[in-house]
Formats: sequence, C-alpha cells, structure tokens
Amino acid sequence: MSKKVIIIGAGLAGLSAGIHLQQSGIQTEIFELAAWAGGVCTAWTRKGYRFDGCIHWMVGTKPGDGFNDLYREVDALTADTPIYNATSIQMEIGGELLTVPMQFPEFKAFLHAVSPQDAAAIDAFCADVEIMVNSRMPTGAPTSLPGLVKFMKESRNFLPLARKYMGITMEELVKPFQSPKLRAILFALMPPNFSAEAIIMMLGTRMSSNAGYPLGGAQGVIERMEAKYRALGGQINFLSRVDEIVVEDGKATGIRSNDTLHPADAVVAACDAYDTLKRMLGGKFHHEQLDGMLASAPLFDPLTLVSFGLKRQLGIPFSIQYECPEGIRTSPDNVQHSLHLRAFDFDPSAAPQGGSSVMVMLGAPLDYWQELRAHDPHGYKQQKQNLADAVAEALERRIPGFKDAIDVIDVATPASYVHLANLYKGSFEGFEPTPKALTTNIRKTLPGVKGLVLCGQWTVAGGGICTAVQSGKEAAQRVAKGLK
Repeated sequence: MSKKVIIIGAGLAGLSAGIHLQQSGIQTEIFELAAWAGGVCTAWTRKGYRFDGCIHWMVGTKPGDGFNDLYREVDALTADTPIYNATSIQMEIGGELLTVPMQFPEFKAFLHAVSPQDAAAIDAFCADVEIMVNSRMPTGAPTSLPGLVKFMKESRNFLPLARKYMGITMEELVKPFQSPKLRAILFALMPPNFSAEAIIMMLGTRMSSNAGYPLGGAQGVIERMEAKYRALGGQINFLSRVDEIVVEDGKATGIRSNDTLHPADAVVAACDAYDTLKRMLGGKFHHEQLDGMLASAPLFDPLTLVSFGLKRQLGIPFSIQYECPEGIRTSPDNVQHSLHLRAFDFDPSAAPQGGSSVMVMLGAPLDYWQELRAHDPHGYKQQKQNLADAVAEALERRIPGFKDAIDVIDVATPASYVHLANLYKGSFEGFEPTPKALTTNIRKTLPGVKGLVLCGQWTVAGGGICTAVQSGKEAAQRVAKGLK
C-alpha cells in the first residue's frame, strides 16, 4: 500500500515539501487555511494593478547558484523567468536623499565619499563584502562526497564570514565608523539589533546579481509551484483549517479538519509554529527551542501595506526610504516616521500599460487593527481609508503629482495577514535574525511525536524565500527517509 503524507499549509515550504514528496512516489494532500496557495508569499490584483506583498529581493536568482537550482527543482523560477536587478536604492538621511549603489566598486566609492575619515574601517568592511560577492551560500549540508567537494569549492569563503559576523549585531559592526551619517546609512540597510551577517549576505548577493526580483513577483512564483505540484498528482484543500494533529501512541496518524478525520502515515507542519504547538497539538508536547523563542525572541513587527495603482509612471525607483518627520499615525498610539516604498515600473505585468504599482510599508500594531476588524467593520474600513489618505498626502509632498495619478487604493493591515495566513503576533517573517536566534539550531521534529516534521519560516530565523523552499525540501527528505 502506498504511503500518504498530509501537509499543513500551501505556502512556499508546504508546496516545496509536496513537490519533493510526490517526486519520490509518496502521495500527499495539502490542507490550506486560505482560499488560495502562497501563505505569506502572496500578491493581489485590483483593476489590473498587482500588489506584491512578499518579495523585496529573492536570494538565488542567478543561474548556477545553489538556491537557483533549488528554485528550479520546484519551478519557483524557470530558465526563462526574467529577473530585475536594481543597480541602486535610495534613502533619505538627515533630509538628504541619497542614491546607494548596489554594485561593489560604486558602493565602496560611495562610502568613501560619505566619510573619508573612515577609510580604514570602510576598506575592512568592504573587503568582506567583496568576498561575499565572489562566494556562494551553502544550500544545506553536503550529503555525498561530490557534494562535499562542490561545497568546499564554492562555499569555503562563506563559512569564515558566517563565523565572523553571525555572532555580532549591526550596532557592534558600526562602532569603528566615526561618521554618524555613515552609521545611519548602514542602519537603514539593516536594523541595529540584527546579526551583522545579514548585511554581508544582503550586499554580497545583490551586488553579484544573485538577489533580484523575478518579473511576475510572488504571484508568478506560487502559480508555477502550485501548477507543478498538481501536475505531479498532489491535491490541495482550500478553506480547510486544521483543527487537530492526531497523535496516537506517540505517532502522528493524521489530522482533523472541518470535523473530518484524515488519516496519514506522516504529517508535515508547514505553517505557524505557535498554532501547531499550542492549538493543533493542544500544548501537550514540549519543543525546547521554539517554546522559548516564541515566548521571548524578537519577532519581525506587524506591517500595514498601503498600495496605490497609478495611472502613469512617475519615475519612482524600485526601492526608496523617505524620512517622515511629520509622522504617519497607524493607530491612535503609534506614529511612524519613515516611508518605505517599492515601485514596479520595470515589470509590465504589475500594472496596465503606462501605469505603475506602488506599495508603502509601515509598522502597525496588531491588536488595534484586529479589534477594529472584529468589532467595528465600518470603523475598520474608515481607518484604512484615513491611513491611505495620510500616506498619499505625505507622498504628494515628496513626489508632486502623486495624488492626481492615483487610480486604485488598497490597504492590507496586520489583521489581514493574521486572517489570511494565521501569523503569530502578525509577524510576517518569523524570528528576527539576531545573533542569538541565528545561532539557535531549531529542531525540525518534536520529541514524543514520531511522524511529524516542522518546516517553514518559524524553523529558520530570518525567514526568507530561499530558506522556506529549502526547509520544505529537507522536510520531504526527512519524511521519506522515515517512511522507507
């Protein structure tokens, strides 16, 4: 009799696990809370304008890279997927709008121009960035001798960088720099409490054209993965919240969803870790790392995305950060003083011809928006409109003609993300990549429960598309090995 695996969640990790299990001859069935696949890797369309709620940059977009091979295995990317690599980003520091190159020689020269007195510290920092530009991140531990040889050849320079930077914060990294302006630039690239490894990885991959944006965005990535999964015989049940992971005699034997028992030989939880441990398993089993981290580890803050479909393009770059001294109120008790924009003029599929899709990211408190959505639908709708109006006014002061170009407005609040993707505390990318979190090896199985494997963004600090897809593949391999 053939084996059957149930996967909880049709996001990147769940689809990846499903594809690899189907390819190994194991039948799978996915149960998904929402009405569509993707989870947090999502996009939505309004009057022909597509708003991408996920991808900023996608590590592994360069052909030949290990993560690119990983994407190609599951059709997240294909040989003919066009990739856009931004040559610069913009940020406002102390009222001055700066263009920061995303190419190595130009970036190094830019830092020297900003702070000549920091020449020695800049050279030391940039030397390591250049090593990352010419190195490759490993996509998992080698499983064979040829794999080990390839790993040592391609990734040997990455490992010393990881050891050097993973255990220190960005705040510690910038201490040698004398210039407050230079420090502010580096903090705008990566927050002070994040591991310094994050900025080395981000700059190195982007400057080697290995962290671009795939045209078609999150929608294209998920549509390709879902199509591949279905072509392999996989089945997805939408609007199917899993109420319980059934455990009998210390083994996961299936799930309950919509008052129906669905037996299985193994279960892959490619979903929210808190929901898995506390609700679906009833808090009966202890997970040493996740229990502690869910209680106290820093999480990515909840986000509100205010999106605009513009009737014409206004020359807004793909990525720009504005200071906002006047403040944008995202709740009665929360004011944001920065505006993070993404514009998709380079992607013809993102808007009707001649138009533009623009998204603004703002931190926002989850409790306020959840309360409104649950108990005051009219107030919820009105506050979303008020927020969109405030953002539009702020952008008009910085980009003349912005308000007149608006054709469509859409607002996704932290409550939207929780409703559609069931995110613990509204954290869109799980645990922040702090030194402590990155050096914690989160166990992918649960003591006392055989046949259950965890994967997804809660099993690797820092989240990210590449880690989600990789964790799905590793979960499939672990399950297949256990079943065989």
